[in-house]
Amino acid sequence: MDQCQASNFLNLPAEIRISVLEYVFEAKLSGDGFVNCNRTNNVILDDNYTASSNMAPLLTCRQFYHDASYVALARTPFVIKDTFTVISRQLAALHPKQVESIRSITFVAGRRQFQEMHSWGTRPFGVPSLRLETLSVVFPRSSYWHYPSDHNHELVKLLRNLQGVRKIIFVRNGAFIKGHFRTWYNRLVGSIMKEDHHRRYNCMPSDLEKVWWGWSYDDPGDRFYLEAKPAKPIMGEQAYMEMMKPLVLELTKRMENEEWDPDPRARNGA
Repeated sequence: MDQCQASNFLNLPAEIRISVLEYVFEAKLSGDGFVNCNRTNNVILDDNYTASSNMAPLLTCRQFYHDASYVALARTPFVIKDTFTVISRQLAALHPKQVESIRSITFVAGRRQFQEMHSWGTRPFGVPSLRLETLSVVFPRSSYWHYPSDHNHELVKLLRNLQGVRKIIFVRNGAFIKGHFRTWYNRLVGSIMKEDHHRRYNCMPSDLEKVWWGWSYDDPGDRFYLEAKPAKPIMGEQAYMEMMKPLVLELTKRMENEEWDPDPRARNGA
């Protein structure tokens, strides 16, 4: 009897229990909320994914919940598919330490969600305690066309100050994007660079970004990434132009390739 009690998981030192729990939730993980579309091989939302399945071990007992809740929140990708869900309100129901543990949030974003992003301030969803590794913004699949370029100006303003997230991923998700998804990506990147130059050298005093972003496009997945980087230092305009020249040339080449595309709408499903 004593031997059984001694081998009880809850009697193990806290450090060992946490290590075991990290393994449990890694092994339990049932995907990241995305799958490859059979027809196009593009990345789309997994309709069968639920975060709750990964959180099920927390129901074992109160002690297990107390020990494992932060680990579970950190290891679980949360996917909000309902566009009527107010995410900031959902997060407000959690303890700040629990919110701080969350590392991955994916949400479906139509026009209203993009408009709400304009008022986030310096943190995702306006929640100061969020420390995300990944924030995925997914377009809803429907018969309607989306016009994300309409939001570029406000998005660029948001990105210059947005902290609390390491990587942002925009996922087409098979949705209809007016002007093609890659074209929007090119325009957004161009707007980021144009606004940065304007704020640095045409404003008095200079308005430097708090966060700079690296960018890359995933052709097979039909998605693109923005990765947070340290703000660029103060420098003369000539030195700045030399530093940015490779990025500008790369963007110009991508945009020229788009111009030569005989019918970019074909890849949008139009």
